Amino acid sequence: MAWWMLVDDGSTHTPDYYKKWAPDLYKDPVHRWIDSYHILFPLMLFGLLYYLGGMSWLVWGGFVRTIFVLHTTWLVNSASHIWGYRSHSTRDKSTNLWWVALLTYGEGWHNNHHAFQTSAKHGLAWWEIDMTYLAIKFMSLIGVAGNIKLPKIRQASVAGVGVGALTGDELVDDPNEFVPSGF
Repeated sequence: MAWWMLVDDGSTHTPDYYKKWAPDLYKDPVHRWIDSYHILFPLMLFGLLYYLGGMSWLVWGGFVRTIFVLHTTWLVNSASHIWGYRSHSTRDKSTNLWWVALLTYGEGWHNNHHAFQTSAKHGLAWWEIDMTYLAIKFMSLIGVAGNIKLPKIRQASVAGVGVGALTGDELVDDPNEFVPSGF
């Protein structure tokens, strides 16, 4: 019944993995501690919810909320590879899907994520609302977050399409080139 709480030995990340893919986080002892003891936070939340509101708070604020978050996370990788639109050429079938983005605070702009994987901002068009990025931006304004990576999008002129048109294949992402986030 609680198989989802058990650690899968095949997905355990080693220090070498973290040094390669997240060296800045690996250098931070607080992040390493959180990674090692991550199970404490939901258990403390469940205890607090039960203490404050009894079983109904535990069920709705703990279990139902956790199930909803897990299902919307999985929804991104299923629905956003089936329905939606593609604004960037990628090697997969990822799409941007507005209603998944609404449920997941911006993670439904999945094609943008696949095109610019290390970017903090996935809502790239003015109407692609990305609540996660807005939270990160707020944290940077109060000094909690910094060095936020955004994609540097270069646009090429294509026959019949002027520079500045966001039509998809002309957009190029270089993961080594980022512009610092501005105000």
